[in-house]
Amino acid sequence: MVEPVIDAPTAAVLTQPRRRVFEWTVVLAALVYSLAFVYFEWSGAAAYLLAVLPVILAAMVGKTWLAGAFTAMLPMYFLIGHATAGWPHYTPSLALDNAMPLTPQWIFVYASLYVCGFMLPLLVVRGRELFHQALKAYLFVMVISYAGFYLYPTIAPRDEGLAVRDFSTWLLKLFYDIDQPYGCFPSLHVAYSFVAAMTCYRVHRGVGIAAAIWSALIAVSTVYTKQHYVIDAVVGGLEAPLAYAIFLRGRPRDGVPADDRRLAPRRALNAAAVYAAMIAGFWVAYQLGAGGANG
Repeated sequence: MVEPVIDAPTAAVLTQPRRRVFEWTVVLAALVYSLAFVYFEWSGAAAYLLAVLPVILAAMVGKTWLAGAFTAMLPMYFLIGHATAGWPHYTPSLALDNAMPLTPQWIFVYASLYVCGFMLPLLVVRGRELFHQALKAYLFVMVISYAGFYLYPTIAPRDEGLAVRDFSTWLLKLFYDIDQPYGCFPSLHVAYSFVAAMTCYRVHRGVGIAAAIWSALIAVSTVYTKQHYVIDAVVGGLEAPLAYAIFLRGRPRDGVPADDRRLAPRRALNAAAVYAAMIAGFWVAYQLGAGGANG
């Protein structure tokens, strides 16, 4: 008996059980890499692999050049930072930046980009056409931001001498250590988050609105963690609706299968559960050794 074909972004010929195995393989691999990075003090290259792993698997299984192009362009973030490291850098600080002091607890919101901005649409969006249009939107904001990184090089206002006092400062310093302070304007962190939210909105209005609210919190977190300036977050946030208008707005929402719309909230909650598990994993690593002496 021939198995039914399911129109899915991650694999055009994957049946439902196989697709579920694929999704949770991504989840487990990400958890393993996050724990291994912290516990064994892996290099920044391993942390980068953790960030792109879900996209690499999507490109391999989905066999789409768009996912492959997105994956191939991700390292340019580091290459541009390396190329401009010796250049004069701008610090576009506003009065509002000074009014928003470093608050390490916001790292728990900031770090959620990797689930909200990437895993959430992978779980919620099932239609192949919508997935491809979303990838175009991601590529669009990526290219605009990369141009900004090169033409208007900025340096983050973060405290490189941050003292580790508790779990939040330990996690924030971890992000400082694995990320470069360059490539701030405009904020890709914010742009990716809102593109993900707007993509999910095409599937389920409630999930999209909830994701947009969370994306707004992520935008605020970029300033409170001193990874970005206010202007970085604002311009990054403006990129997303422009990408939405070009690539996503004209796609009919009634083309989404009823089951995908009905299951979208549950799939979104799965993404939230994954993030909670990841934070728990970092907490365990912190207690076991990397930050235990400071706890």
